[in-house]
Amino acid sequence: MEKVSGSSTARPRRVGLIVPSVNAVIEPDYARLGLPGLTFHATRVMLRETTPEGLRAMNAGVAQAAELIASVTPDVVAYACTSGSFIDGEAALASQLESLEAIAGCPVVATSRCIVESLQALGIERVALATPYLDSVNEAELAFLQSHGFDVVGVEGLGLSGKAIREVAPDAVAELIRRADRPAAQAVFVSCTDFRALEVAGRMEAELGKPVLTSNQVTLWGILKSLKLRLPVAGHGDLLA
Repeated sequence: MEKVSGSSTARPRRVGLIVPSVNAVIEPDYARLGLPGLTFHATRVMLRETTPEGLRAMNAGVAQAAELIASVTPDVVAYACTSGSFIDGEAALASQLESLEAIAGCPVVATSRCIVESLQALGIERVALATPYLDSVNEAELAFLQSHGFDVVGVEGLGLSGKAIREVAPDAVAELIRRADRPAAQAVFVSCTDFRALEVAGRMEAELGKPVLTSNQVTLWGILKSLKLRLPVAGHGDLLA
């Protein structure tokens, strides 16, 4: 795997992001990391409410977003919506990714697929789930994770939708993680790319003594994996270290 430093004279790798219209967290998260050798270019797709119906309506516009982001000639594209990419299960996700790759002309990763692959990479079988979502969305995420063989030992949600998710303060996210954790859990996964979980992942790992994975963390891990880059990021969980 290639290690990237800030001294390279080659053009930066371009990362396209397809994000829900309401998302105000993932871009600041990645900007704050100051990742050398990468540039991020986002396009948006309308999300009116974080419900199964709202997510499916959003997914109807993702292909057009991929067409837009393709115009920057990205090296990889991330469909950076956790719930949008798991809402209809693995078969629908696989079909969606195949379609998006054909449009974008490059590899496409999706947050929910990155959840699965990162948990597998860490050897995690039993996971606790912390989300900002409504119960109907939590049920879909639970089914998605179970379909990949994970034992979800607990689920804690905040019952939020849309713009309210991004307004939850990091300390409140940390408290949700504490409530979600179970003794049987080998890791806690904190869902949603519009949730300020990456800011607390490192300290919550230290507090709980187990991996705390977040949507923006696993998506970045998937991006780097697709690019075959090693770019250690300190202080934001062992997955990126």
